[in-house]
Amino acid sequence: MSKPTAVLFCPGRGSYGKDELGCVGRTLRPGPVADALAACDDWRRSQSRPTLSEVDGAEKYRPGLHLDGENAAELIYFGAMAHVEQLRERYDIVAVAGNSLGWYTALPASGALDPTSGWRLVATMAALQKQVAGGQVLMTNVDDDWRLNLELRVATQAVVQALRDRGDETFCDFSIRLGGHEVLAGTEAAVTALLTHLPKVKVGEREFPFRLAGHGPFHTRLCAETARRSAELLADLPMTTPRCHLIDGFGNVHSPWSADPRELLRYTTTEQVLETFDFTACIRTAMREFQPDVLLCAGPGSSLRAPVGHTVIAEGWRGVRDKAALFAANLVRTD
Repeated sequence: MSKPTAVLFCPGRGSYGKDELGCVGRTLRPGPVADALAACDDWRRSQSRPTLSEVDGAEKYRPGLHLDGENAAELIYFGAMAHVEQLRERYDIVAVAGNSLGWYTALPASGALDPTSGWRLVATMAALQKQVAGGQVLMTNVDDDWRLNLELRVATQAVVQALRDRGDETFCDFSIRLGGHEVLAGTEAAVTALLTHLPKVKVGEREFPFRLAGHGPFHTRLCAETARRSAELLADLPMTTPRCHLIDGFGNVHSPWSADPRELLRYTTTEQVLETFDFTACIRTAMREFQPDVLLCAGPGSSLRAPVGHTVIAEGWRGVRDKAALFAANLVRTD
């Protein structure tokens, strides 16, 4: 019996929480990803830092430790890579994409990087991004049934434009298009203003807007120095042609037959760092171009299920137009 076809989405920051503690150690099997984790642990020991295995295996989840930018990025990377190995046994993965940090995981998951080089990319970018002042705010534009609330979208855009008009002190921009959510990023003054002026709304049990802990102003021009330094430090990254289709943060497809490894590296250290990451466009491309049996959200956690679901409903894909129909169809999976 053939496997169901799937487009795989790799998660970004915020996907490793207290419920995911120990997930790397529980799921990782011997092989190239385990070898990459061993290299990571050896490097951390040489820097007199706790190994990632120790951080993942801690008895208690500690926000100060597990949400630290460098620890969080590597925990998410190895958690996702371990999960991908399991998912490949049950699904025929025809394309891979990632949300923000998840793009770095998508590269080795697609075969464009080896797992150890993927870890090096994640660790380098996390260290550079940690030095950038500013933050991110999560806002929603959907109702309880995960359908678009146009008034909220218009109000969000108006607040962002008003802050831009004030000048550089309150610079902000759309950082990630996240299904029915928007991740906004900017200076500290902008973050304060966004939390003050954006409409207050509750969807399910979650209240919006709120600041994303430990997140910098990713995917904005505030990360210009990160882009410059990453291009220097990662110039020798051994990027290759992916073994399956790879969808970037603009929704563009890099195929196994025509992808240019030099272009993938340039995009990774430049546009991916400086410009809005349109994860919504990634999902639309997955549905329209590949028509898979399922849209598959890798762990750790299940943070991508909602934004992928929002986009399925907005698209009306396979006739799904509300939350109940989405869950009944089982098109978006996190297993």
